[in-house]
Amino acid sequence: MPTLTEAAERAFVHGYATVDMYKILVEQVLDPASPEYKGPLNSWSHSRRLADPSDRAIVAPNVDTPYSYCWLDLRAEPIVITLPAFDAGRYMSAMLGDLYTYILGYVSPRTNGAAGGAILVVGPEWRGTTPAGMAGVFRSPTTLALVLLRTQLFGDADMPNVAALQDACRVETLSAWLGASGPTPPAMPVVIPPVDVRDAPTLAFFDVLAWMLAFMPPIPDDEAPWTALRELGIEAGQPFDPGDEARRGAILPGMGQGLAAMAAFARTVTSSGQIFGSREFFAGDDTPRAVGAMLGILGNAAEEYLGIGWQADELGRPFTGERSYTIRFGPPHGLPPVDAFWSITLYDAERFLYANLVNRYVINARGLAALVRDADGGVTIHVQHEAPAPDRLPNWLPCPAGPFGLTFRTYLPRSEIRSGEWTAPAVRPDQPHEETR
Repeated sequence: MPTLTEAAERAFVHGYATVDMYKILVEQVLDPASPEYKGPLNSWSHSRRLADPSDRAIVAPNVDTPYSYCWLDLRAEPIVITLPAFDAGRYMSAMLGDLYTYILGYVSPRTNGAAGGAILVVGPEWRGTTPAGMAGVFRSPTTLALVLLRTQLFGDADMPNVAALQDACRVETLSAWLGASGPTPPAMPVVIPPVDVRDAPTLAFFDVLAWMLAFMPPIPDDEAPWTALRELGIEAGQPFDPGDEARRGAILPGMGQGLAAMAAFARTVTSSGQIFGSREFFAGDDTPRAVGAMLGILGNAAEEYLGIGWQADELGRPFTGERSYTIRFGPPHGLPPVDAFWSITLYDAERFLYANLVNRYVINARGLAALVRDADGGVTIHVQHEAPAPDRLPNWLPCPAGPFGLTFRTYLPRSEIRSGEWTAPAVRPDQPHEETR
């Protein structure tokens, strides 16, 4: 049996992504007073704009695709999601995920083409017959699940087209889809306050985890983390009782060890392909999944998307607005080889979009025509706090005066990116040999 401290570390890392997911669940569907509220369970919510600094529910949002959300309640019966057909040149991807943040699968140009269609999402206990005509079937090991739809926007004038595609999305119970009446889901438990433990652990973390476990039946393959949960006395749906001071004194250090292990792993991450994926992909290793939630929850799996580059500049130093940087795409490798599009997004120290005077949070393929080209046809992006010279303004990606982060996204990356043959250019400080301040 693990010691109490070891159990706390294991349970913390195992549950980190789920506890982070709870915050999104509450803000988007369980708390109508939340500024991030999207609507009830089993309903679509569509954003008619790209993300901006006012969006605070999810860290590190993209600024390429308006998001659509549909939280599914699978407790009473399966749910049918219907997606529209779309132009072959547009990227429209539905990612299905569970409360662990494991990716259940996709409906995207890569998997289903542009034909759309109905997909069936079923809970862990469902053993019914799949109706004919389904474009796909997804089984969730948790009784709540999320469909996250990303629809490519080609420019401001394209928003009505995106809105029309969004409005054509449907969600209904399997009974309703079959034209019959069906069972009513049980009431949701009373909501408790979310927690954010990115900086320091708190025992309230386990209250939230226990709340979520009521929707997460034990899975045989998860015996080790469930042993840790039982050692701590965590029961699904019940408030956590940490016990006396001696137990508290053993649990909190274990949580701190888990957070330190996550931070150490995060420093080694060079690609989103390491931290987002299916249950099979992670094969029981909870640390990468936890780090994925910490760095930017609900990211895509490598086969659909790769975030490549940069935890630091080319000298290994953290990014700071005290310096200015350049990112150059030029011969011989040129721009990223993708079948959809690419983007470079800048975030503040909290992993949210940085508010700036020119309202520019991303430089991407969509805006390529507006960028100033180098003499050899390449493109140089200028990342700095103060505005550059006028001739560089179109290529300016503003950053805060202090720490910040960069995310380089490639959608439907070609084999050159997936194999590592094509790599992201370095982020170069304008004074590369200066001492660290």
